[in-house]
Amino acid sequence: AQCRCRLVLTSAWSSLMRVLSRYWLLVPLIIIAIVVRDWVEDPATIADEATIEMKDTRSDYYLEEFVTRRFTSNGYLEYELHGQSLAHYPEDDHSQIIKPVMTMHRPAASWHLVSGEGRFDTNPDVLTLQGDVTVQRLSNTDESITITTSDIQVETDKNLVRTDKPITIKGQNWRLDAVGLQSAIDDGKLVLISQVTGRYDPPTEP
Repeated sequence: AQCRCRLVLTSAWSSLMRVLSRYWLLVPLIIIAIVVRDWVEDPATIADEATIEMKDTRSDYYLEEFVTRRFTSNGYLEYELHGQSLAHYPEDDHSQIIKPVMTMHRPAASWHLVSGEGRFDTNPDVLTLQGDVTVQRLSNTDESITITTSDIQVETDKNLVRTDKPITIKGQNWRLDAVGLQSAIDDGKLVLISQVTGRYDPPTEP
């Protein structure tokens, strides 16, 4: 009886080994399936990415086809600014302007500035024009000139127009190219900072 039992156990063990040897390739797949099932049922916690506060990028008011004017204490129109649209952002009290046009009125000359976009900051009041900027100085006594650049700042509280970008200044028969410009609006003088080159074309005889 003991021999028969031992024989039966040996036969059963041999059968089990033959089955395992036949399907041994399935074992890794079964293990992978178990691991994947456990991961799906209990996924790892993923840290949230930093988010941007919407209030930091949201304007509190928006204007279309707007016009704003500033007058001196005696009622003289100092400048007027208008544009296609204006969005004001309260976090740092600045306004983004699409297609701004600014005209500054002075007794001796008027400055007319146009660009594709702009930014207006307060305290102090600074208008930064960006894109294709065109500035025309229309004088009552002297020759009018046109200035083109990519970026220019108008500091109305300090009465300054300035840029550190390449500029081109054109008159009736002359042209100046430079990098950087500063001008006191009331003085009517243009100070070119560096890399100044000029060209003069004498008027042709009739």
